[in-house]
Amino acid sequence: MSDAIPEAAKYHLSQRGAENFTAGNHWAPIERALANVWDKEKNSDGIINLGLAENSLMHDEIANFLEKNLQVNPQKHLTYGTGPLGSLRLRTALSSFFTTYFHSRSPISPSQILPYSSISALTDALAWSICNEGEGILIPRPLYTGFRVDIPQRSRAVIVPVSFAGIDGVGTGGLDDVFDAEVNERAFGRAWMKCEEDGVKVRAVLLTNPHNPLGKCYSASTLKAIANFCGKHGLHLICDEIYALSVFENRQNPSAETFTSILTVDLEGLIDEEMVHVMYGPSKDFCANGLRLGALCSRNEGLIGAVASLAVFSWSPYVLQDLWAALLEDKDYLSWFISTNEHRLSENHSVATSFISSHNMKYFKGSNAGVFIWIDLRECFIGNGEMTVDEKRELERKFVKRCEEKGLFVGYGSNFFSEEVGWFRITFTVGKEILIEGLERLVSVLGEVGWEKGAEGR
Repeated sequence: MSDAIPEAAKYHLSQRGAENFTAGNHWAPIERALANVWDKEKNSDGIINLGLAENSLMHDEIANFLEKNLQVNPQKHLTYGTGPLGSLRLRTALSSFFTTYFHSRSPISPSQILPYSSISALTDALAWSICNEGEGILIPRPLYTGFRVDIPQRSRAVIVPVSFAGIDGVGTGGLDDVFDAEVNERAFGRAWMKCEEDGVKVRAVLLTNPHNPLGKCYSASTLKAIANFCGKHGLHLICDEIYALSVFENRQNPSAETFTSILTVDLEGLIDEEMVHVMYGPSKDFCANGLRLGALCSRNEGLIGAVASLAVFSWSPYVLQDLWAALLEDKDYLSWFISTNEHRLSENHSVATSFISSHNMKYFKGSNAGVFIWIDLRECFIGNGEMTVDEKRELERKFVKRCEEKGLFVGYGSNFFSEEVGWFRITFTVGKEILIEGLERLVSVLGEVGWEKGAEGR
């Protein structure tokens, strides 16, 4: 905050504006990657982007569908339509969609669905509507890096990462503990007590299910355990389920947990249903990050109203809403698209993990959802003798910078609040040629830091 004071005076900004300015542009590395995209023939020195969670495996198919269904109706699309609260057509289509694909235990009416311009905008609006400045939202770590901006940037709410390390007597001590019901009970309880000691009032729990960046799904029993914790402490339970249909067969772990929506789980006696909310959007499951759309599903009339009051600032164009509605309404195409995408996800995941294993790299195994792999390069950051966490993080930053110099953009663990330095998130949902080239570049950087020598002892 002290750095923001001179900037506020220099640029005539509010304290809030100055703090946001001094925090820096979180999109800068991504912007560099997007401005210099690799192409084998036209730009072989360009950057391969394996750091951004985008699925391009069905781009041609979704583009063709959108082109065929894009019809501009001046009366609906070039006016204010019916206002910022979203079209009834889309809300009705989403209501049916949640029943069919999320297996909602009870009907969801269109009035309980609020379209928005994106999940990021929704997260911001929820934080604003639920938290006062300085109040906290508990999120299991590692956690989606975008929350670092979405939650505190405007609301000044606080992210409280929930740690799973050092919980004796239960779990395995590994990342699978993130999905264990009993470990979650203890981890959330410990985090709650720490907030009590620090004077941080907690208002909500936020889950990504399927998990980002771990790529696994929560079981119904674990969701119940977390819901019970929320009910006990009067907390909102927000579930970001944007990867709900990006679940695929992992040939190395065919029995991996499949997706269970919080809408499916019987929560009676655990938590008031008005305290449970789901966020969803077409960016991931429908390979359309550029269609800035999202939706909030909630039975809490007050919360819907509070978030709706901000919708005028995050108004999704009606032409986009109708395109998404058209996709959801076309049952045959929807079924084909989802199954085809699942097959391609499985295929690319297999290609990526086979390459990773053949080059003596480790990764979090058992994932079967999302568009990324959590790669374990911790041995690169052990160093000669003991290193402090700050020294490891500096080494991590240098490693990422070297990757960028080699034409590769990757996501690194510290940005995801990883408990240990040396984990990286790699997106595998790009063309196979791009994927292999990107992984080859990663191997090249690893060779520079003596990875092959280190691998001999494994």
